[in-house]
Amino acid sequence: MACADLIIDEANGIALDVLSMTGEGENTSYLVVDFDATGGDSYAFGYSWDDSSSVLDMLTAISSSTELVALTTNYGEFGTFLDNFLFGDEAGDPQNYWAHSLATPDGLGEVDWIAASGGVDVTMLIDGGISGWYNGFTEDYDVIPPSLPTIVVPAPALAPMAMLLLAITPRGRKRTR
Repeated sequence: MACADLIIDEANGIALDVLSMTGEGENTSYLVVDFDATGGDSYAFGYSWDDSSSVLDMLTAISSSTELVALTTNYGEFGTFLDNFLFGDEAGDPQNYWAHSLATPDGLGEVDWIAASGGVDVTMLIDGGISGWYNGFTEDYDVIPPSLPTIVVPAPALAPMAMLLLAITPRGRKRTR
């Protein structure tokens, strides 16, 4: 069941459409994997933890509890880097490499992405942050941020009914970048 946990635009009721949550703890970060470059969709997953946790910890936990497969290579002292993602019948092109961006939405509708600067084993998670992945780079080798899978959530008074409806009815997805 999907859930709307991270508010992207409070004024318009837009939240991240999270397919599944894994882990336990006070902190929650999100993983967004965008298969647009290979003709696919964008998916979001949530991960909770206590103390400190890396992007690698999140990838490992989500891969062990969902259909998402994160293929990585450990290059010793240079760190661990992502080779490819697989999800259901979708797969990235490993020759395009995966661009890794980080963001912490402020709830006002704009998501400011920055390029991750290290391996997934040394990139630490931030509570409320997003680790975003897009399969490719610009012509200048700049990071392309992922599209966010979002849903519209109703006013607070309607939220319990809406969550029930989300659980039992199909819905469309809106993608934002």
